Amino acid sequence: MKFLRLLLVPFALLVVAAARLGLPLRFGMIWSGRMGHMAGNMECYLCERAAGLSKGWDFWFHSGEPCSAQLDKMLRRVVRVDPTPFARVCALVNELFPGAAAHQIDTAQVDRDVHNLFEKHPPQLSFTRAEEARGEAGLRALGIPAGAKWVYLVVRDSAKHPHLPYHSYRNCDVASFEQAALALAERGYYVVRDGRQVAKPLGIIHPRIIDFAMRAPYDDFMSIYLGAKCTFCVSTGTGPDAIPLLFRRPVCYVNYVPLEYLQTYHRGSLAIWKHHEKDGKRMTLAEIYESKCGHFMRAEEFAEAGITLVDNTPEEITAAALEMADGLSSDDQSAFWDAFPRGNSAYNDRPLHGEIRMRIGREFLKGYQ
Repeated sequence: MKFLRLLLVPFALLVVAAARLGLPLRFGMIWSGRMGHMAGNMECYLCERAAGLSKGWDFWFHSGEPCSAQLDKMLRRVVRVDPTPFARVCALVNELFPGAAAHQIDTAQVDRDVHNLFEKHPPQLSFTRAEEARGEAGLRALGIPAGAKWVYLVVRDSAKHPHLPYHSYRNCDVASFEQAALALAERGYYVVRDGRQVAKPLGIIHPRIIDFAMRAPYDDFMSIYLGAKCTFCVSTGTGPDAIPLLFRRPVCYVNYVPLEYLQTYHRGSLAIWKHHEKDGKRMTLAEIYESKCGHFMRAEEFAEAGITLVDNTPEEITAAALEMADGLSSDDQSAFWDAFPRGNSAYNDRPLHGEIRMRIGREFLKGYQ
C-alpha cells in the first residue's frame, strides 16, 4: 500500500497544483471508526452544504474501516468517497504547501450543529425503497408489529472502547435503565437496546423489551434502521445516538458528561447529567461551572480535581424517559440557560452552542434550584 501511495504522489501534485491555480478542489477525511463522528460530522457537513456554507468540489476518504457498512453505503449516495488511496494522498500532499486550509473540508464544529441547521433542513441521508422494505421485514422478525412505537436505548458501558480508559467516566451500568425500560414497555412502547459492544445483557424479560445488542450475528443494517425510525432515543451520549439525531428523532440524554457539551441545538431533546461530588458533597451548578469541570474530557481530569461522578439513579432515568414519552414540559427554564456557559471547545476553540433548543428534565432540575 505504501508503494502504491508513492506512485500516486506525482499525480497528486498535479491535482494540488490545479487547486492552487483556481479549481475549487477540497479533500476531507471521514472519521470512520466511530459512529458518532461518522454520522454526526457528515450530517453537519451535508446541512452546511445545503445551506451554502460549504462549497467546493469535494472528495472524501475514510480514515479506516467504516464502523457501519450501511452508513457508508448511504453516505456514498450523496458524497464522493474515493475507494482508492488517491484522495488521501492528495490531502497529504496538499498539507505540504501554503494555503492548505482552503482545500480541506471542515465543518463549523465537527459534529455539533452550532448553526441550528438540522431544524431548517431535512435529513440528508435516506433509505431506498428496497431498504425500507428490508427494514419493515426486520421489524416484524423482531416482533415489532406494523404501526408500533419503539424507544431506541443506547447505554455506553465498559465494553465500549476498553483501550481508551480516559473515556471511562462516560460509562454506565445498563441495569440502572431496566426500571425505565419496563415503565415505557408498560405504556405500550417497544424498547430496543442497541450497541455493537456491550458488557452484559439487560436483566429484564418483557415481551416488548428487545435486547438487540445481544443478538448474534450483529445486524448492522437493522441497527441503523432502528435508530432512524424510533419514536425517540434514550442515550448516555454515545456514538449510536447520532443516528436518531441525524434523522431528527428526539433524544433523551441521561448520565451526560461533560456538562457544558450538552447537545443544546437538538430540538425536542431532553437531558440530565451525572452528579458531581467533591469532598463528600454534591456540587452545585455554580461550583461545576467555576471549577471548569464542565469541559473535562478525560477521566484523570476529574480524578485530579477530586471530583467523583455519580450515575443517575433508576428513578431519575425513569422520570426523564417518561417526560419524553409524555411530551416535554413548558416549565420556565430560562434561569438555568441564562447561567449556562457558552464557552468554546477546548479541542478547537470554536463555539459549542448555537440557539438553545434543549430542555433539562423537569424533576431533575428541581434538585439543582
